[in-house]
Amino acid sequence: MIFFLFSMLSFSARAENDNNVNLSSMKFIPGKGLSIKSNSGDFTMVTRLRAQIRYTFDQSGDELSHGLQLRRARLLFQGNAFGKNNGYKFELAVAPRDIGLKSSGTISKSPLLDWYFNFGHFRDLTLRIGQYKVPYSRQRVVSSGNLQMVDRSIANGEFTLDRDVGLDVRSKDLLGLDMLRYYAGVYMGEGHSSYANGDFGMMYLARVEFLPLGIFKDYSEVDLKRYDKPKLSIGVGYGLVQEGKKNKGIIGSVPADGGTTDTQNITADLCFRYSGLSFEGAYFWREGSRNPGDAVDDDGNPIAEEAPRNGAGFYAQGGYLFSNNIEISTRYGQIIAATENTSLASTSELGFGLSRYIGVHATKLQGDIFRTWTEDGFNDGDTQFRVQMQLAY
Repeated sequence: MIFFLFSMLSFSARAENDNNVNLSSMKFIPGKGLSIKSNSGDFTMVTRLRAQIRYTFDQSGDELSHGLQLRRARLLFQGNAFGKNNGYKFELAVAPRDIGLKSSGTISKSPLLDWYFNFGHFRDLTLRIGQYKVPYSRQRVVSSGNLQMVDRSIANGEFTLDRDVGLDVRSKDLLGLDMLRYYAGVYMGEGHSSYANGDFGMMYLARVEFLPLGIFKDYSEVDLKRYDKPKLSIGVGYGLVQEGKKNKGIIGSVPADGGTTDTQNITADLCFRYSGLSFEGAYFWREGSRNPGDAVDDDGNPIAEEAPRNGAGFYAQGGYLFSNNIEISTRYGQIIAATENTSLASTSELGFGLSRYIGVHATKLQGDIFRTWTEDGFNDGDTQFRVQMQLAY
């Protein structure tokens, strides 16, 4: 932030015309949005809209249900200000599920999805501060608009650390070796939509990535670039959540007893791309200890302590993109409950997908079918069929 202040001070010595906007600099690129920049390039802004419309058919036992919904609706502004090394991102999420709209009409989430600043004056020490996806699990950090299948894995949904308010230092190319990245951050531990001061139960995070075959665009699923040489990215992350208010740390529901949970979280993942072929997978592990609360039931009796959601999980998925931009894909994943002291339920998923990319990820039509089952077995599981159209412009 110090560098940001120096950048602003330097503008007093510049000609005002340097930061005027020439209308000829305005450009609209389908899928990327509308961009505008100052004559000097020290101020830029890109605006983009993105929507996902999804049809879902569910079979759960003898019950059938279906629905058409606006799954995601996003408005994005990003660019740089007071210098080319001072980046920002502001994103709103306004679909009913984005804001946690309940049947009662109440809203449980702020529409503010991301607002952060990047200060990238040093290659090996970039500062990010604000509200954003914490750099823990790969698939969670990948945009929902850049997924290989209609949505993320059940393992990611259970073990993700999602968004929080805080800061980190990072490098996209540590030491300039074209093969290393790192992230180290500290966050408030209150999660998305935090609006008030909290206690000192924080979240601490570290992640390293090794790309032995050179840096590439590994945070976008599917090999749309059809790399003519193999690409590989391997990542390992660790997260410590102290006095988490939710049953998954900073996300999930409040434990019935009203207490908090201290959790340790570990993940390891990899992704591979080559000539239209893509593969990725991840392993998750979580162990927590409860700090029970003093909640009581309607009769005034103490509510029993809820066990932590201890366990592990993984997913593996892959696909092949044909020359006509049609891709077939598949995924298998599991959530595995710990053998003792856990409220987690073991669950498995197996699915197949078909996608048609019209404007790379920005404009696409995707469909998938998944079977999910518990310890009762595959035959007693549930089936879900989804078709989703995405438009971004």
